[in-house]
Amino acid sequence: MQRHSSSAVSAVLTGAPDAPVAPVISLVQDDASLVRALIEGESHAPSVLFDRYGALVQRVLARTLGFHDPDRADLLHDVFVRALERIATLKNPQALKHWLIGMTVFTAQESLRRRKRIGRPELPEIAEKQEATTATPEAVEAVRALYQVMDGLKPDDRAVFILRFIEGMTLEEVADACAISFSTARRRIARAEERFRAVLPKHPALLERLVERG
Repeated sequence: MQRHSSSAVSAVLTGAPDAPVAPVISLVQDDASLVRALIEGESHAPSVLFDRYGALVQRVLARTLGFHDPDRADLLHDVFVRALERIATLKNPQALKHWLIGMTVFTAQESLRRRKRIGRPELPEIAEKQEATTATPEAVEAVRALYQVMDGLKPDDRAVFILRFIEGMTLEEVADACAISFSTARRRIARAEERFRAVLPKHPALLERLVERG
């Protein structure tokens, strides 16, 4: 099995001249075919993986760490390096998406724990630029409240809460993505939701979000 190097991932992420050129996407149209191509070391496969799931990974990182987190680009790189290094451990190739989300959550959790140890603020900017410029003041304040509450959550609880209520994943999908049992996922979500219930009366928009996803 050919291993994909970190430099190869860097080339894909930065668009460097020596980045492998992806072939016609139909050659790896489904995730199972893409996983096979990655395991076999096909040169085009990392590009296809990033094209297919780069935006998803960036979104999960942004919603976990903050939309303007200074480390997000480095963590994006780390997620794909880990994915390429461990792709052979994926037992169900059709579960590539949730497996990659789990890898993203794990990477974000590591970053959050590291920041807590050194006392570094976690969410330097808590509202996405577009929301801040186009949303109503009430909506912006709701987003601010959302991230302020998340800032006080344990990394594990924050991860499952984001996947459940912001990404809209089912409890089963959350458990699979985080490599935890269904009961553990439900318990962590309940803990996080309890924290949010304390601020919901002041922010009806957050209540609507929980009701929709609950």
